[in-house]
Amino acid sequence: MKMRYLLLAVLALVSQMVSAEVKVLEWEDLIPAEERDNPLPPPSNAIHPMFADESVPIDWVQTYGKVVEALNGKEVRLAGFVVPLEGDENRVTEFLLVPYYGACIHVPPPPTNQIVYVNYPEGLPQDIVWDAVWVTGTLNAVTYDMETFAAGYSMKATLANPYDEG
Repeated sequence: MKMRYLLLAVLALVSQMVSAEVKVLEWEDLIPAEERDNPLPPPSNAIHPMFADESVPIDWVQTYGKVVEALNGKEVRLAGFVVPLEGDENRVTEFLLVPYYGACIHVPPPPTNQIVYVNYPEGLPQDIVWDAVWVTGTLNAVTYDMETFAAGYSMKATLANPYDEG
């Protein structure tokens, strides 16, 4: 009888693991189909810092893109680059995940649907934040507003590791 309960428990666990399959996303998956077909125009005052007059502060205007509501609450894996927000000298516990190196720092920020705010309590080691990373966790299609820009998605990460193409 005990063996039967054990077998049922194992089957239930396997069933949960199969149903909680992680979906690997590409950045374009975060953009609704109608926006992919009709891309958002770049901000009208987007001037690359290299060409800006240093005496005039750059005031970037971020484009607000729509999110894909069907991704809300899904377990996903997404590769990108880290823009650190919170942490210490060893680990980064809050960061933005962006599609290309330098986004939000040296150029106008990408549209909101191309930025993911990530909370990762375990922390990402500081020595890998300058390289591409894979981040896995629960994605929420909820805008995360900051002082100077916004992220169209947020994620509670369960795993973050260096990018590999495998």
